[in-house]
Amino acid sequence: MKKIGFKESRLSLNNYFLWRKERAIPAVEKVNEILSLKNRQILEIGCGYGALCEVLNEFGAKVNAVEIDKEKVKFAINRFEKNKNIQIKLVKDEKLPYKNNSFDCVFLFDVIEHISNPNKTINECFRVLKNKGILYAEFTPYYSVTGHHLYDFAKWPIHIFPKSFIKNFVYSKKIRGFLTHEYFWDLFESLNKLKISQFQKMVYKFKCLDERYIIKYPELLEFNIPFLRYLGPFKDYATMSFEGIYQK
Repeated sequence: MKKIGFKESRLSLNNYFLWRKERAIPAVEKVNEILSLKNRQILEIGCGYGALCEVLNEFGAKVNAVEIDKEKVKFAINRFEKNKNIQIKLVKDEKLPYKNNSFDCVFLFDVIEHISNPNKTINECFRVLKNKGILYAEFTPYYSVTGHHLYDFAKWPIHIFPKSFIKNFVYSKKIRGFLTHEYFWDLFESLNKLKISQFQKMVYKFKCLDERYIIKYPELLEFNIPFLRYLGPFKDYATMSFEGIYQK
């Protein structure tokens, strides 16, 4: 697979898909070490264009996925129309269209911080997971330095400023590639300001297998800082990506 950098990922939808796919591989590998994904029933919530779905399928999983964006669902369905092991569904809210105890693993990859009712989503994950099933979650805490998700415009905490300033700042910048100012602004507006501690309370029904507090800079460095867990509310400021693996 061609290696696509962050800047290259903005040039075309194909590049963006490949970049997202490469980002998804480590998450899938970590879960696969705990639970072999081959022939397992897996659900991804908020699949976007389907990059992680494709990785899961390459690991031999049978994949179901849900997404609220019609255009992304259309793209994913077209891409996987000949693959019976990947099924994509359009949904309207946090309610999952699946029966209880349906899946061996659920992935929440770069999505829980964009969901209106994340607690309901976690409860739905618990409902549809089989006994001993695995929940994987990864997100950027809102109060992190880059919690604004506006990486294309600022790698500093721009979200400490008034919303009007942020919007003017974003729309004043030139964009090179297929993404739009509206896309980035909608992305920022969708953030629910989720904190690590809030998320940890939501998954109280689960057994924690692993949690990682990651500091990273795309394509340069990424490392886990375990002692951040002891910093109370301050852990959100230092953690650029929180990753948790849990078991029902």
